[in-house]
Amino acid sequence: MRVIESAVELPVGAEALEEYSRNYALRPDGKVMAVYVTPLPTEARGSEDGCEVMLEDMDSRPCTEAEEAEIASNDEVMAASFGQADQSRWFDDYRDLPMIMDGGCSLIEIIYDPQSQLIESTQCNGEA
Repeated sequence: MRVIESAVELPVGAEALEEYSRNYALRPDGKVMAVYVTPLPTEARGSEDGCEVMLEDMDSRPCTEAEEAEIASNDEVMAASFGQADQSRWFDDYRDLPMIMDGGCSLIEIIYDPQSQLIESTQCNGEA
């Protein structure tokens, strides 16, 4: 982790290294996969954000207290999976690394080859 963090050049558009939770795991091919991700906000959603459930007839209804509690719990689990800024973590399984769809430079994927001691790629995630 230290070798990668000392050598990596983040892509244009990325935040400072300290802004990312830095997550690492070994892939089956022996290369290290690093996922740098900006942590999710941990503030609870306020009631002003609202919560509605879409119904089959395309109408909607307000969420129940139980549904709102489930959403808050899911948000906490997701935030914990992303880690904290300026934190480096090693995962036993690369499939457990934090992942999001699109997101641009809020998620950076790095591939490091320990054999050649080279960073093979560093790229921001796509954007939808």
